[in-house]
Formats: sequence, C-alpha cells, structure tokens
Amino acid sequence: MDLGVGRVGDRDLGISAQELVTGRTCVIAQSGAGKSWGIAVLCEHLCRSYLGFCLIDTEGEYFSLKDRFPIIWIGSDESCDYDIESVDLHSVLRDAILSSRFVIFDVSEVDMRAKATPLVNILYELESELRKPFLLIVEEADKFIPQSRDSIKMIEEISRRGRKRGLGLLVATQRPSLVQKNVLSQCNNQIIGKLTIDNDLKAVSHFFDARKEVEELITLEPGEFFVMGGLVREKTLMKFGDRETKHRGVTPQILPGRPPERREAEPDPVTAPKPESPPVPRAEEVETGEEEQDLPGGGPAPEEDETKNAIPTLLQRDEALRVVQNLCRKSFWRRTYLDRIVSFDRISWPLLSIEVKYLSGILKKTTKRSSFILEGFHGDRVDLSDGLIVRPGFSELIGLDEASVTVLKNLTPAGLTALEIEADTGLMPADVKRALKNLQKQKRITTMKTEEGAVVFIPLLEQPIPKFSNLSQSLTMKLTTLSGESRGPTFTEDDLRKIIKGLEPTAEITKIRVLFYPVYEAVIASDSGERRIFIDGVTGREIRGMSHN
Repeated sequence: MDLGVGRVGDRDLGISAQELVTGRTCVIAQSGAGKSWGIAVLCEHLCRSYLGFCLIDTEGEYFSLKDRFPIIWIGSDESCDYDIESVDLHSVLRDAILSSRFVIFDVSEVDMRAKATPLVNILYELESELRKPFLLIVEEADKFIPQSRDSIKMIEEISRRGRKRGLGLLVATQRPSLVQKNVLSQCNNQIIGKLTIDNDLKAVSHFFDARKEVEELITLEPGEFFVMGGLVREKTLMKFGDRETKHRGVTPQILPGRPPERREAEPDPVTAPKPESPPVPRAEEVETGEEEQDLPGGGPAPEEDETKNAIPTLLQRDEALRVVQNLCRKSFWRRTYLDRIVSFDRISWPLLSIEVKYLSGILKKTTKRSSFILEGFHGDRVDLSDGLIVRPGFSELIGLDEASVTVLKNLTPAGLTALEIEADTGLMPADVKRALKNLQKQKRITTMKTEEGAVVFIPLLEQPIPKFSNLSQSLTMKLTTLSGESRGPTFTEDDLRKIIKGLEPTAEITKIRVLFYPVYEAVIASDSGERRIFIDGVTGREIRGMSHN
C-alpha cells in the first residue's frame, strides 16, 4: 500500500505505508521549512487508511486533526478526550493498537519528558505482546533524545528493536545535530528538507552520497523534501501535498492596522480599509446568552424539507451482491465457495440527527452547541464524512436513568467509594445507592476491595463516553424522500434525554430528526455457523461494528 503524500512535478508520489508504519523514519527540516505541515499530511493519510499511530505533540499544534478524523486527544485542555494527569494510558493505548486508532499525546502544557517516558514504555510493552503494526511519532525529538544529556532510553530501544514487534518510529526535529546519533543512525528512511546551519548539515551528511547533494539542502524551498530509503524506490525530491485540516503551526502574520474611528464625519470611502469579516465559528463554538440565535453570517437558518429524510442509494443491488461474494471464503483447490449467501436485503437503517445546547465555562458560563448522529438500533455514534462509519457513542448508556448515567460518567478506572461518588456527583445518598444497584444489575460496574479495605466501584465500559465539546457532526449529504419499508429507532427521545441530562445537567436537546441510510445486509452460512455482513449502500464498503440485534 502506498500513501500519496506529495507531488513530483505534475505527478503524485506515493510512499510505502508498510515501511512508514513499521520502519524507522526521520523527518528533518529547519523552522519554517514545512516539517510540521508534512507530518500533518502524513497523519491525515494514515487516518484515511486506518493505520494507527500515536503522536507526541510538543506545541499543541496537531489537535486540528480532530476537525476531520476521530482522533483520541490526550492533554491538559478541557476539550481533550482524556486528562493527561489521570488517563489510564495502558487501557487507551491497548485499544488504540488493537483498533488501529489515532492518538495525539499533547505535552505542550506539562513536563514533556516526565509524561512521554511512561507513554513509550507502555507502547513498547504492549507491542511486545500484541505485535500489531503501530507508529510512534516523536515531534521535536531533540527534547526527548538529546545528544548532550540523558535521553529517554526506551525511544532508543524502539529504534533498535521496535520493528520486529510491529512498532514503528518516526522522529522529527529542526536540529538533527542535537539528536542522539544512535537513533538517527537507525533511521533507514529519511524525509529531509531545508537546512542551513553547518552542524545540522554535517549531522545528515551520512544520508547522502556526495557533499554536493548535502549542499542542495540549503537551496530548497519551504515544503520541498528529499525522500530516501525504503519509503521510495530511489531518492526523490518532492513537495508535500495539501492538508484537509487547518494548520495550527503557521507563524502569525502581521496585518495592516486600522485608523481611529472618525466621530464627526464618515470615513473616506477610498482610503478607509475594508473591515475584515469575522471568522465563522464551528457549531460547538457558538456562544450566546440568548435562548436562540441566528446563524453566523446573518439571517435565520433555512427551513428543512421534512419529507426528505433518506440518504440516496448509490450502490445497486447487483453491485452490492458482488461485494458480498468477494468477502466469502473460497476453496483454492476445489474452487468452490466455503461460505454461502443465504439471505440478502436492503435496509433503510434509522439514524438520529441530534442537536444539543448546554452551558460551559468555569468563570463565565456561555451557551455551547453540539451536534451528532446516532445509529438508531443501539445508539452508537455515526460518522458520515466518508460513507457510514460506526464510532463509540452512547450504546452502553441506553436504558439507564439520569442518576445512573451521572454516576457512570464520574467513575474512574481506579474506582471510587460510594461516599466519593456522592461528593463528586452531588447526588443524594439514596440516589447514589439506587444508581449503583441498577448499574451492577446491568453489568456496567463491578466492585473491588482496596488494600485499605475500602470497597470501590469500577466501570465496565468497553468504550469511553464521548464529550459534548468533541461532538460536531452535522449532516451534509443530499437527502431524498424515503421509499419502501423501514424500521424506526429502538430507543426513544426520553431515553436520549436521560442520557444527555445525566452527562450534563444544563444540557437540552434542541432538535432531533430521524433519517434513513441505505445498508445491504447479507447472512452468510458456513460450517462454523451463520454471520452477518453489512455493506454501505453509498460507498460499497463493508461496515464494521454494526449489528442488527
């Protein structure tokens, strides 16, 4: 598999995904030469190809990847998925490796080395057991593996022995002369851009065959990089491609100022600068003290045609049937199918498009908005940016009352006592007792006795509960009128309201709409029994994580 990350003249350049994810790569370029841009382009292509990685972000500049991709963001910001001070790294990283998830480990506001050391230790330990391809990306590597003082030894170990465990390493730096030489020498793949400092040019000279080639680095334009090693067949000068997400590492630009306002006369229409239009905030960033507000840009939101409630089917039945047949196992010697298609139907799968309004802020409370789409049978979250992709959602909360959801939200992997839960949630003792009994009955929590003899309650959730601040999924697909039979959602608006209020007492559902997505369901029979396959009626891809039961 190749990743088309750049261009050479008028043609695309693909680099080896296998070599990038499991090999050792260095990305080197001085400040302003496009290193961070290039790494973000690599990450976007890894996300699109569902190739897992963990990026140690020293400047907090890669979180914008969440605008487009389901990134797990660990850091100090209140919008992070996990707080870096309390996250169960072993559990989160294990899930990321097994599920090929994408992790941003933001150390911009903490002691970088102190937080990065346990991360790389746990990654190495997990990959020694799991041996599933996964990439560790270390930004500003000179901060973690410096040449002049002690480095994080496990990064050196990964550079030497990570490959056979499936754990790849990508180190990035502006100053290669300051990075541990033992690690750089292990990098058999290189992506090197503009350098002008003599010591840095000497540090990378062993990657080139001649002094003249090294001197070419001085003349490179921003965004131009030499790609070498196993990533490509031969040394190639390329320019990284465009990004889908916003670049947060750009240097702030100087803008012309505005003259003081004239109080007694109108501004000269010729010389007065035209005021800049304010940036349009994302849905979850709109702040208002009023109950309702027009959309940014002026004017009320356009009315929706309620009769159009279905995503059009783009994949014909015969095409979907061939997709299913290709997924069936076949005997090589007898050239017969080991799997048999015994049932095949098109389903109008119910989805719920939901908008929520809630209060947020520590000192000043402001109204925030969040929007998301749920799968209508189980309550999993749905991403419709590229077909139908099932994400962790609220499926494990369906059927719980408000107090039970509040308790479950506040529990940590280390566990809490009943009194600690009462203090954290503000619930009455009787409500806490009732909620714990309900959660134990539903197998959502378990109990454990600590060394001190205290009984603590521990959550048994398979997936983390999403935060409202991270949810911004609105429907952009063109809709049509539903035709044929359909089934509605298996849970009610009241079920959802209990979950929403349990997660955030100030939250209210402001809009809920049932939509339908085309899905082909096939029942496959084999010697081991029956299984179901679901095919996306828009993209033609198999939908993983979906169930009809």
